[in-house]
Amino acid sequence: MPRSRSSTPPVPVRDPDERVRRRASAAALRRIRRMHFWVGVFAAPVLVLLALSGLVILYSQPIDDLLDRDLFVVTEGAATVPLDQQVDVAVAHVGSAGTLEAVTPPDRPDHSTRVDFTAADAQAYPAAETDVIQVFIDPYTGEYLGRRDQLSGLVGFANQIHRMFGNDGPQISLPSLGHILDPEAYPDSTIPVGIFNLWYELAATWILVLLMTGVYLWWPRAIESAKPLFTIRWGRGGRIRWRDLHAAVGVVVSLVLIGYIVSGMTWTRYWGENWRAVVATVTPDTEIEAPSTPATVGDLDRLGRRIAWAADSDPVYASAPHATPRTLPVPVSYADVDTIAKSEGMVPGYSIYPPSTTTTHHGDPTYGSYLVINRWPQRLSEQRTLYLNQFTGETIANATADQAGALSKLTSFGIDVHMGTQFGLLNRILSTLAALGVLVLVSTGITMWWKGRRPGTAGRPTPTGARPDGSKKTSYVVAGIAVVLGLLYPVFGVSVLIVLAVEGFLARRDRARRDRARRDRARQPTPERQPAAAR
Repeated sequence: MPRSRSSTPPVPVRDPDERVRRRASAAALRRIRRMHFWVGVFAAPVLVLLALSGLVILYSQPIDDLLDRDLFVVTEGAATVPLDQQVDVAVAHVGSAGTLEAVTPPDRPDHSTRVDFTAADAQAYPAAETDVIQVFIDPYTGEYLGRRDQLSGLVGFANQIHRMFGNDGPQISLPSLGHILDPEAYPDSTIPVGIFNLWYELAATWILVLLMTGVYLWWPRAIESAKPLFTIRWGRGGRIRWRDLHAAVGVVVSLVLIGYIVSGMTWTRYWGENWRAVVATVTPDTEIEAPSTPATVGDLDRLGRRIAWAADSDPVYASAPHATPRTLPVPVSYADVDTIAKSEGMVPGYSIYPPSTTTTHHGDPTYGSYLVINRWPQRLSEQRTLYLNQFTGETIANATADQAGALSKLTSFGIDVHMGTQFGLLNRILSTLAALGVLVLVSTGITMWWKGRRPGTAGRPTPTGARPDGSKKTSYVVAGIAVVLGLLYPVFGVSVLIVLAVEGFLARRDRARRDRARRDRARQPTPERQPAAAR
């Protein structure tokens, strides 16, 4: 007879109705535990990748300073070379291989100036998410220090893994919710989505299911009255101690991870784009009255490496030259823009985007403005974009989080917490503990499976034979949560329908096999029915 794996001895129950209820509750518990196991098998590799890559991203700057010290760290000098001269050196080394995208003055006295370029042969978005060529210049000598691709090296690889390679690679087109809500603002009826990014979105939603089922299994209940909640029974051998550690760490970490998963979903390619359309419709941003170009701030950085989520759809405002195109004044220099940015109190590490010129269908030019954008990730209070007239240096607009709508501001806040910047050092410590907690959960889960399995078996949870009819409340709650998640995250909803269809097919096949075996046994003659000669 198989041994029970419950850590709590059964309590004799004399009331038949109570016995039925407990049996039904135990059946429901076994079903949830089985679901938790299989979702864990699917989600564990993703969780490990996200935790490890997230730790690298969290400490990107010290890692870059350590691994690429010759590019990032310089020796302080008495005076700096003019910023425009530094930009000219970078342009000369890149040549026709790239187009100038942004200039980032040093954020510290011992750091280099970074000049970013878009590769000339880069595919346009959304066909792919363009990498960036980073060129580093010594601000004190004007010397060229070297270059790298932003997505190269350990930090770049971690960013690629954490976003599952974004929109690069094979794509499929899915319906656009924004087109349904506002066809004028979202003229495309579909969204091209990278297969890997879509898989990441699906895995992230199933991780929510994993966390919720884990909390359910931990939750105190009558049939497991002796089960400890936050106590770890180190003295007990085998699976017990690992179960206690897994449960105690899991229920604490789950509260943090749910917030990280939900906030991370807001900048996935498919669900994030649809969420952006909902936010813009329900709580639109406050518009700034100023002439604008056809471009948006998001066009400047499709990987979201320097631009806050809420600023992505902001327009690029136009510069009014007060002159004819043939007599345009000379644009102000990068050095002038840098001086203005410092006087405006921009946070060190900001990037300066050069102005661009677009032409209307009538052939009239529209002159863009310099954009000075505070470095991202950041605190919500540091979210700021300064628009400067490229001919006069006058401030056209000063966009901050105050202009963002309520949902947009809430989303940016969640992302800033996710990136470990909103609450400074405390946030970074919390994020580090959460990532380490994920690794503990996965390792203890594997250990529990290994120690709990019977010798010679794979250790898979077996289906429960009893139907949890007496625990309909649990069934309704589980079904309700699945429906809500399916509506909020349609990709997850489709996956649930597929899982139910497969389970239904397998269940029908198993019933057919059992019925066939039962008929075969019924056709076999019993000893009493055998002829005397056969006996």
